[in-house]
Amino acid sequence: MNNHLNNYLAITIGNTRIKAVIFGSDRQIMEEYAFRHEQLTILEAELAERDFVHIAIASVVPELITIWHNLPQTQIIKTADVPLRGLYATMGCDRALAAYGAGEIYGYPVLVIDAGTAITLTGIDMNKALVGGAIVAGLRSQFLSLYQSTAALPDVHIPETLPNRWSMDTRSSIQGGIAHIFLSGLQAYIDNWRSQFPDAKVIITGGDGDHLVKWGLQVDIIDKNLIFWGLWHCHEFQSKSLSQ
Repeated sequence: MNNHLNNYLAITIGNTRIKAVIFGSDRQIMEEYAFRHEQLTILEAELAERDFVHIAIASVVPELITIWHNLPQTQIIKTADVPLRGLYATMGCDRALAAYGAGEIYGYPVLVIDAGTAITLTGIDMNKALVGGAIVAGLRSQFLSLYQSTAALPDVHIPETLPNRWSMDTRSSIQGGIAHIFLSGLQAYIDNWRSQFPDAKVIITGGDGDHLVKWGLQVDIIDKNLIFWGLWHCHEFQSKSLSQ
């Protein structure tokens, strides 16, 4: 299909899901895909017959290999490829890319909260240098760990609206405890960041970001494509470096 030849395929492999987007030449996202790990063959079947000049893959699951991994036009993006300063060797490339994408799109300094399987916070200053961050088990992981690690506690789902702080039954107590403790803790990080960088944007991404914002977390922007913006800008940065 030659009409797809000039498009750019970006793939991210997270702890739970594989996501892919197809960029047009004008940095517009033309198509989006999201599947669980065990559904990789569905994504491959969807796109196997299409040709891409540029392919980028960022993965936190090295053992999961796609049909695109070993193509000559494919670049496997590592943390060291992200042009931010002060990144440490064991930092996940997903965190680095989301922070870089946020800064390039919305400006530096920036604080990124990625609410996925894990919740990460990553702060970047005006010089594109890492200030620091934090990692905690994500919302779904919190609920699941209580269910799997205890004999009597029920399997409870994330509530759509913020539950009462004080509850009168087990299910509501779990929902309220996790929701309020998470909300208070994350807001404390945000408030501390804003005290240091009052003009910085606070941006949330990841599958559970909507829940946190509905509960009242005070962020400036919701953008679920930060990691893909990071991949795009890595591609642009490296293209410019090669041409110089």
